Amino acid sequence: RELLKLTYCEFLKLKRNGAYKLALFTSVLFPLFNAALLSDGNLEDIMSGVREESGFLLLIPVLVIMAASLFFEEHDNNTLKNLLCIPVSKRRLVMAKVFLLFLFSVFYELAGFAISISLALTQGIAINGWSLELFLTFCTGILLWAAALPCIILVIWCNKSYIISVIIAFFYTLLGYALHLSDTIMMKPLGPNFATFIPVPMIFRWLYQFKVPQGKIMTDFYNRLSPYFVSTPIIFMILFAEAAVCVFIVIRIYQKQET
Repeated sequence: RELLKLTYCEFLKLKRNGAYKLALFTSVLFPLFNAALLSDGNLEDIMSGVREESGFLLLIPVLVIMAASLFFEEHDNNTLKNLLCIPVSKRRLVMAKVFLLFLFSVFYELAGFAISISLALTQGIAINGWSLELFLTFCTGILLWAAALPCIILVIWCNKSYIISVIIAFFYTLLGYALHLSDTIMMKPLGPNFATFIPVPMIFRWLYQFKVPQGKIMTDFYNRLSPYFVSTPIIFMILFAEAAVCVFIVIRIYQKQET
């Protein structure tokens, strides 16, 4: 209950600076863009834009920048000392901020899903398989939150300006997205190796198994990749384990920083 109250307070702080409105607006961009280009496509094509382009290219940097705002604002306004006098521990503050980012990530993806469904209906595109698309989009929102946490660690550890945070966020986003194009990373068996613990390529290895390949090139690609697909329980187990470690590290870094 206390966590929910703290999370609500963090939301009010975020709402006050209006950053979340701009962030939510970005969830509309790729659905509109895809709907314009794929007027003769299907629901899967439109939803892939919500999860892959909007999620991996926009949501991850948005989460990191929002995290920078949540963590830096108290230092910038010199209000952290007042919070600690209530008393509220730094650990609980971190948990509230991280939980808010979790909720935002899921809501962001679901907003994109709702917009895409509306656009599909408007264009007369059949919404067959919408329940699977909803499940995948919901799960992607959770997994992308976990994927953003390593970058959030770096931003908080550096404890620098917002400009530096933006640079780190976009570099991390582009690097993760680029790695999913590498056969060396994608076509690696699960195990104690580097590829298993890179969040973004791992999420793609989970998502790709639900696609229906079209054309010889895509079919050949999926046939080569299929032995390396990751099941839903496995992807959640790996990324939740990484998320737990990341949250622990964030708490330790935040506790050691000067108030």
